[in-house]
Formats: sequence, C-alpha cells, structure tokens
Amino acid sequence: MTYQPTEDTVPAEVPPLEDFDPYNDAFRADPYPHYDRIRALGGPVYWDYLDSYVVSTHADATAVLADPRMRLAPPDPVADLLASVVPESLRSMSRTLLFTDPPDHTRLRDLTRRPFASPRLGGVLADARSLADGILADARHRGFLEVVDELAFPVSLQAIGDLLGIPREDLPRLRDWGQAMSPAADIPAAPASIDSAVAAYEAFDDYFAHLARVRAENPGEDLFSSLVRAQQQGALSRSELHANAALVFISGHETLVAFTASAFLSFLRNPAQLDLLRAHPDLAAAATEEVLRHESPLQLATAGGGRWTTERMEIGGRTLPAGVRVLTFIGAANRDPAVYDGPDRFDITRPGARHLALGHGLHYCLGAALAKQQGTLLLEALAHWPVRIASDAVDAPEWLPLFMQRRLARLPVTVRPA
Repeated sequence: MTYQPTEDTVPAEVPPLEDFDPYNDAFRADPYPHYDRIRALGGPVYWDYLDSYVVSTHADATAVLADPRMRLAPPDPVADLLASVVPESLRSMSRTLLFTDPPDHTRLRDLTRRPFASPRLGGVLADARSLADGILADARHRGFLEVVDELAFPVSLQAIGDLLGIPREDLPRLRDWGQAMSPAADIPAAPASIDSAVAAYEAFDDYFAHLARVRAENPGEDLFSSLVRAQQQGALSRSELHANAALVFISGHETLVAFTASAFLSFLRNPAQLDLLRAHPDLAAAATEEVLRHESPLQLATAGGGRWTTERMEIGGRTLPAGVRVLTFIGAANRDPAVYDGPDRFDITRPGARHLALGHGLHYCLGAALAKQQGTLLLEALAHWPVRIASDAVDAPEWLPLFMQRRLARLPVTVRPA
C-alpha cells in the first residue's frame, strides 16, 4: 500500500503525552494510575518519545483495531529504515500473522487456524489438566509452589507443544529461545536484547528446518505437519513456515504463563473472590475473562510497532495525519470506567463489554479460544484444590522489566491444608 506523506507537525487539537515513563519499577508495579491520566486527556494523544499517537479508551482502541485503514506495514521510508537496522534473521518475523496485512494475513490465517479447531484439541487440554492437577497435588504435599516456573510454564508449554507437534523433551530449550526473543519485541526493543534474539531465532530456524524434514516423512495431525503440507503444496514459503511456527509457539505459551501468574496474584489479593470461585467452580470461565481484563498479558496491541494510518483519519474526535504510528494501550482500555463499573476492582461475576486482552477485529488472537479454555481448566483446578494459599510477594511482586508484556517473573506461594 502507498501511504500519503506524513505531516511535519502534530495537529494542534492533539494534546502531548507528558511525563510518561513506562520503563521503571514504579510503573511496572502499578501502571493503572498512569493510564487513568492518559484516558483523562480524551481521544488520541501524541507521545514524542516514540513519535506515536496513543489511544487508551475502550472505544478508541476498539475502533483502531477494527478499522481496515489501519495497517501493520509501516510507510515505505520507515520500512526502509527498519530494514537497514533490524538484523536479517529477525526480519523473518515480519512474515508472520502478527505483522502482515491482507492478503498475506488472510492466507496465513487460513493455513494456521484449522488445527485450533481440531478434534484432537480436547485431548491436548485433557493432558494439560492432568498435568496441572499433578503439579498442584505435589505442591500440596510439599507445602510450596512457585507458580511461574512450576505450574504456568510446564502446563502452557506442554499444551502448545502438543498442538504444534513438538516432542515434549525439546520444550525446555524452545522455552529458552522464546524467552530470549520476547524483550526484542518490546516497544522499543532494548538494544541489549537484539543479539540474544538473533541467536534465539537462528536456533528456532534450525530446529524447525529439522522438524520439517521429520514431518515431511512422517506427518501427524499436529499444526506443524499441517504447515509442512502447505509448504509442500506451494502455499507457504520456508521462512513463513519457520517464522509462524516460532510465533505460535512463543505467543501460545507466554499468554497463558502471564495469565496463570496474574490469576494467582489476583486471587491472593482478593481472597473473597477465591472463596466465591471455590463455592461456584462453574464461574471459572467468567473468572478467566476477568483475569484477562484486569491484568492484560499484553499491554499494547501488536509487538514492535503498533499500527499505521494510511490516510487522514478521525479517531475519538481528533484528526490524525496519514502515515503515522498509532499505539493501542490495551491495559488502559480494559480499565476504562466508561465501560466497566469500578474497573480496578477484581470481580469474577462482572458483566459487561468484552475486554480487548486478546485483540479485536481482523487480528483477533488466533488462539483465543484455546487460551480461554486453558485458563478455565487451570481455574477449575484451583477451585478444587483443597488448600489455603499465601505469599509474601503479594504486596510487592516482581514483574518482568518490559512495557508491552505484563507478566510476573516469579510468584512463590505457601500451601497449607484447608
């Protein structure tokens, strides 16, 4: 797509976003008062740090994510600049669902979504529930659980690995590569993270090249085998195969890891809500939605760059130029008091509008249903876990040093008989 030239000046009607620093411990501990201040400015605001326009209300975020005039591909001058500074191996990720517009996005989504509706998904989820139950039973005997490393990662990695068709014994090293790539997807990417991300993606590339040869000779009913067949039929390139497999693996477990840790933290901070869940385990699905809204795993839409206007556009009563970047603050939109009554309150019986934690519109999360099903099974397991839990980390938990992703680094929990 050809973009109209970007205007040299910020429209006078768009206020500046001042004194906003999301890259410090105080913000990570509680970003929501800062989001309140941004929403109070009304409509889009201009953030000079990233030369971007920011939307933070639920209405504006929904509009941006659904508008076909908003594109993921940047204007040509920006694309040329990125091509000159982003290492070639990482540019492969631009060929994924996360960064493509139609028609490539449509093609890739059609090829990738079928296994997410496969009948074998039931078995994947049943195995994940069995693993979670075993981990919780073991923690009950030990009197301790580190939620992130001992529960969240094992369950989420097994589920997405089984869906993709990755041998379970390979999951630990793929986890390490995925964790090395995540900081490079932040906005902006930390300079120190790029070298590690390059090495990690090259490891993914080699791994999936080997697995593709294995699946070409011995195909299965898994997602990767399906993508290999698509490549053999000419519907997918080699780089698209490897990049999208890496994307599905990384996003497919990181969201659930963040969800699981935040769920435990939210219930530890709101014990009456945990009592309610245990009295009514059928609330697990609703509780999953509330955890996703209350502590959105992704605080911004689309890793690495937001969306770009392709023409002069009006958003939230303000006119934005063509060819500018728009960042959608999902974490702010999901706490919008215009949509949610008492948005800072954690309430597993909350009615109302759909949250945006898994996106909206054309790029709505491909694995949203799977993520919600996994979240529900974990909360069902928690509801039936006959213990009392506590944590010294509740008042000052350790969050990852990232802006885009909101995830606890660890959450140690003591476990006592109920």
